[in-house]
Amino acid sequence: MKSVACRERQLVYRRVGVMLVFIMLASVLLGPGSTARAAGKTITSMEYFSSADGPVISKSGVGKASFGFVMPKFNGGSAAWSEVNEDLGVNVKVGSEWVDIDQAEGFTYNQNWGHWTDAGFHGYWFTLSSTTDVQLYSKANGIKLDYRLVFQNINETTISAMSPTQGPDIIASSTGGAGFTYPTFNNNPSVTYEAVAQDLKVYVKPVQSNTWIDIDNNAASGWIYDQNFGQFTEGGGGYWFNVTESIHVKLQSKTSAVNIIYTITFNEPVRNSFVVTPYEGTTFTADESGSIGIPLPKIGGSAPIAKELQNFVYQININGQWVDLSNSGQSKFTYSANGYNPISDANQWGYWADHIYGLWFRPIQENMQIRIGYPLNGQPGGNVGSNYVNYTLIGNPDAPRPDGSDQEDIIIGTPNNPAIEGMNLIWQDEFSGSALDTSKWNIETGYYLNDDPGTWGWGNAELQHYTTSPQNIFVQDGKLNIRATHSNQSFPQDPNRFAKYASGKVNTKDKLSLKYGRVDFRAKLPTGDGVWPALWMLPQDSVYGTWAASGEIDVMEARGRLPGTSSGTIHFGGQWPANQYAGGEYHFPAGQTIANDYHVYSVVWEPDNIKWYVDGKFFYKVTNQQWSSAAAPNNPNAPFDEPFYLIMNLAIGGNFDGGRIPDASDIPATMQVDYVRVYKQQ
Repeated sequence: MKSVACRERQLVYRRVGVMLVFIMLASVLLGPGSTARAAGKTITSMEYFSSADGPVISKSGVGKASFGFVMPKFNGGSAAWSEVNEDLGVNVKVGSEWVDIDQAEGFTYNQNWGHWTDAGFHGYWFTLSSTTDVQLYSKANGIKLDYRLVFQNINETTISAMSPTQGPDIIASSTGGAGFTYPTFNNNPSVTYEAVAQDLKVYVKPVQSNTWIDIDNNAASGWIYDQNFGQFTEGGGGYWFNVTESIHVKLQSKTSAVNIIYTITFNEPVRNSFVVTPYEGTTFTADESGSIGIPLPKIGGSAPIAKELQNFVYQININGQWVDLSNSGQSKFTYSANGYNPISDANQWGYWADHIYGLWFRPIQENMQIRIGYPLNGQPGGNVGSNYVNYTLIGNPDAPRPDGSDQEDIIIGTPNNPAIEGMNLIWQDEFSGSALDTSKWNIETGYYLNDDPGTWGWGNAELQHYTTSPQNIFVQDGKLNIRATHSNQSFPQDPNRFAKYASGKVNTKDKLSLKYGRVDFRAKLPTGDGVWPALWMLPQDSVYGTWAASGEIDVMEARGRLPGTSSGTIHFGGQWPANQYAGGEYHFPAGQTIANDYHVYSVVWEPDNIKWYVDGKFFYKVTNQQWSSAAAPNNPNAPFDEPFYLIMNLAIGGNFDGGRIPDASDIPATMQVDYVRVYKQQ
């Protein structure tokens, strides 16, 4: 039920020119078995990708250092990593013996070693405190490739002088990307960043401001590491930033007054026209993975900037009709905000950013037509007319698509019989009485998260307040009804702001919580612009911190304007705004919608994965290799290893569907719940 941002990642290789992480080509860490399944091949040969990627890689650091290398060339370059990964193993040398890394003491996947992927490249990363020998090998035929990762420990020192190696005046790209290499410290080029890192602070302030902001672990400032600023390692390393305005950056010693001030200038274009033209070409061909990246068209002759992205219109041609790409039920494309999801078999799309913005698509196996438009007046929702650029995507029929066939459907109970073989029913509400059972449910009220006026609309720009009124929450004919009605209510936090709708919200906090298990929820849902029914879960105790560091599980969310689709999602990562999410969508068969009948929405939650179903049909899975909690980086199951409680509500407006407002005829809107059942495996 929350809007989200991006997740911090540990990527050893960051291309110097990429000042914003390449969302385009799957900037997620991949674990064993999490890649797309292509036609499996065995390894017949391996050679180092380049001279910088083996056989010897040297790094220095204080106590430890990060190493990384690009995957070798397999089979003379004829095989991709995705084709041979099932045959690829990793050994480390312990004493004089080679040992599988998963069995070697001191090595834990995603803690001090793992896979990385960035800008279409794949490889391994390691965090080491001593020189280590690593070996890649073929499980089928014993072919090996050896690496020596040489670690040199260096002594810490303080900063007595700094001089810039780039800048200090820097021009940002149209995406706001800019960066600079580390300065020379103490007038000695041999003094590395690692030697002075503990003495170095970074401050930022807008050019028009007089106040410096300490951005270290200060997400509340809006500066979030690996989201809009971070560090790169190539060329000696340095800092990168992604800005929306001109800023000053100050590097300063903690122990002295020594500092350097850089100026990053962001030149916002002046638009005299909003006519779109291709940035470079209109025909794009999928690569071996089925990936295509399209630069967004120019607006009035120059590249778009961040605040203009929301104005674009994206459409795909389906059987001669132009369909909004975001209408996944018709377009058959799922938006993936965090990059390509390698365990989903859906067609996916999202944004990428380098020095310009663009869209990525994967896997494109068939030819297709898309078009990108922009309002002629430059205003959100304005008339596009014929202001489109048309593109042809040439598919790769051999591109791999993840195999979802191993995800079995589940058996569901009937409305009159909750029994399911192999499952224990541990809690249920069939709503068979005449009123809400308050021994099972609490009723939430209000319009604000707390006394802060900025948290109106539950911190999510929603338009409803929640009440105890029987007009908004009532039980009738064996169904719980949660109804949204017209209202005009103000609250003490801000007497001048009015909630335009009233609705209902119930939860089981302190009455039912579960850690792992299955939840089934049978309901008929309302339709209409901005109508947002949901069944979701929050942690009973936020042991990892405030949202979303302690997690959220959305069993079901639906957009009333898209009645052929529902979704399931998790939220995780850091505390807002350093949060992240992963989710998938279910598309109903022809003739069915969220409103035409009652449907059963289910989630199955296990220690290392969560799966979603509609009417027993599997549609999405996420694993612990895709989630994390910033508060527990060494716990692979956090934050989804604590008890969660249930929530049901009907929201109006909000960020989930872009702030849409219902037509007057869409209200009242009612979510009818037949039952909620909670199971544990026998």
